[in-house]
Amino acid sequence: MERKTQTGYLVLADISGYTSFVAQTEIEHADIALSLLLEAIVGKLSSLLTISKLEGDAVFAYVEESKLPDGKSLLDLIDHTYLTFRDQAESLYGRSSCPCRACQAIPTLDLKFMVHHGDFIVQQVAGIKDLLGTDVNLIHRLAKNHVAESTGWKGYALFTDQGLERMQTDKKTFVQQTESYEHLGHVETYVMDMHVRYKEMKAS
Repeated sequence: MERKTQTGYLVLADISGYTSFVAQTEIEHADIALSLLLEAIVGKLSSLLTISKLEGDAVFAYVEESKLPDGKSLLDLIDHTYLTFRDQAESLYGRSSCPCRACQAIPTLDLKFMVHHGDFIVQQVAGIKDLLGTDVNLIHRLAKNHVAESTGWKGYALFTDQGLERMQTDKKTFVQQTESYEHLGHVETYVMDMHVRYKEMKAS
């Protein structure tokens, strides 16, 4: 059966520090903390986007362009998702009297976003939906980037040029970088420090 190609926004919200957090801490408490943080991310993103799937330490979501005529609403969603994540992490850490490494290491976790605009196909096999396409591959490859290396940021939002162009967002407030991937070539990206955004939101 032929599947229709759709156009829209692809969003990957990825918890930074996940690998070392799980490897170096008690798995039971680490699992509880991560589950609560992922639930917070899903709860926010699902207000506007369709959740495609959970990918360990990440949430992959999308929305058809026709359902999101205003790009600013996506920027607002990213802001509020990050705010909710940070507040949840600080609350978990603040409420815990547990001295285990997992509970004490919660503040080391952060959240990064990858946002792209492109084409995709929604495939359904045995009742399970999945997204296919070159742009889907790209959004996942973007999780491996040079942002932390070049800026020191652990919490950030990375947008492709296509994403910001479609959202009609001023690029002047972003840091421009170029990533390069095998089979995909050079990708122009624009990055925003979410720690700065978090302080601005808390102040307001």
